[in-house]
Amino acid sequence: MFKGASATRVVAAARMAAFRTQTVRHASSGAVRAQSAVFTETGEPSKVLRVVDHEIGPADALTGTQALIRMLAAPVNPSDLNQIEGVYPVKPRFASGLVQGQLAAVGGNEGVGEVLASGPESGLCAGDWVVPRSSGVFGTWATHAVVASDDAVVRIPHDWLRGGNVAVQALDVATVKVNPSTAYRMLRDFCQLRPGDCVVQNGANSGVGRAVIQLAREMGVRTINVVRRRDDFDSLAAELEQLGADAVVMDSELADSAVRDRILRRLDSPAVRLGFNCVGGRPTLLMTRLLSQGATLVSYGAMARQPLTLPTSLLLFGDLRARGFWMNRWYADNIDSPERSTMWEHILRLTAASKFVAQPMVKVEWPACAPMLPAEIAESRVREAVAWTSGGKHAFVFSS
Repeated sequence: MFKGASATRVVAAARMAAFRTQTVRHASSGAVRAQSAVFTETGEPSKVLRVVDHEIGPADALTGTQALIRMLAAPVNPSDLNQIEGVYPVKPRFASGLVQGQLAAVGGNEGVGEVLASGPESGLCAGDWVVPRSSGVFGTWATHAVVASDDAVVRIPHDWLRGGNVAVQALDVATVKVNPSTAYRMLRDFCQLRPGDCVVQNGANSGVGRAVIQLAREMGVRTINVVRRRDDFDSLAAELEQLGADAVVMDSELADSAVRDRILRRLDSPAVRLGFNCVGGRPTLLMTRLLSQGATLVSYGAMARQPLTLPTSLLLFGDLRARGFWMNRWYADNIDSPERSTMWEHILRLTAASKFVAQPMVKVEWPACAPMLPAEIAESRVREAVAWTSGGKHAFVFSS
C-alpha cells in the first residue's frame, strides 16, 4: 500500500463548487479570458511555442454539443514534443482565431478538464471531468477550451475517483490515457499471463515502466526491470522495489550470463513470457537473453534512437515473436469499445485504493483565473517545461 497526501473531500468539493459557480457566472455574463501555448510552425518546441491571451465564450452562446472546459492538469509527453517538431504521426491541428493572420495549433494531447458550461444537446454537465478522446482533437496546454463534447472528450465518472483511502488528484486523471494505459494493454493483449509468470522490461523508471511494475504486481506477475547505468542506481532500485519490482538491474550487467542466471534463479519463475522495449539498440538485444522460448518482445518506443537488430537464431531456435504497440492506434481501432472505460476505471480505482501511483512529475503552476499570469511569464514557464531544464517530466497544473 502507498501512502498519499490525503485530502478532505468535503473541503475539496466545496472549493470546487465555489470556483465552478464563480467561473460559470462570469462566463455567462461575458467572454472568458484564456491563455494557450501555441505554435504557428513546427520546430524546436522551446523556440516555436508562445503563449497568447484570447477570449472564449460567452458560455450562454454555446450551441449543439459544445462544452466550455477549464483545464485542470496536462502533462508534457515526449510525443507532444515530437508533434511540435513535426515528426510524430499525429499531426498538429492548425486553425485560425488564436494568432491574428496566422494558423496556429495548441500544444499538448493529454490532460483533464472540468466542464464549466455546455450546449443544449450536450450530454455533459457543469462539474464533469473530461479527457481528450484521442490525440490531436484539441490542445491541452491551455487554461480553457471550447470543444465539441461528443467528438472530442470522454467523461470520467466521479465514482471512479472515490471509495479509496486517498483522493485521486487531477494530475492522476490527466495522465491515465497514455502511460498507464500502455502498460495495461501490453500486459493483457500479447499473451495470457498467469500468476507467477514473469515479464522483463527496459526503461523501467519511465512512466510506462513504473506502471508495468504496479499493474503486474496486481496480476501476481513478477517483473525484471532494466535501467541504464547511473550513479544513483541503488536509490532508484529501492524506489522501484517499493512500487513492487522483483528485480532491478543495469543494462550493462546483462552481458554477463552469470548475472542473468542469478536473476532467474532468484525469481524462480517458470517463464519469462513477455518483454517490453522502449529503448532499442544493443541494450534491448541483451535483454532478450532473459526471455523464454516462444516469448513475445513488444516494442513501444525507441529512446536510444538505434535500430533493433535481432539475430536469426533468436527467431528460429528461440521462436521469439517481435511485435509493436502504439497506444494511439489502439484507441483508433477501439474507439467505441467498452474496454477503454474498463481500463481507465481499473487504473483510477487502484489509484484511489493506494495501489497505483503516477510517475513523479515537476508541477508547473499556470493560473486559470484572475489574476492570470502576464503572457510572457506564462510563456517562460512553458518553455522551461518543454526543455525539461529542471530534470524529470513536467506537467502543467492550472490553478484556480
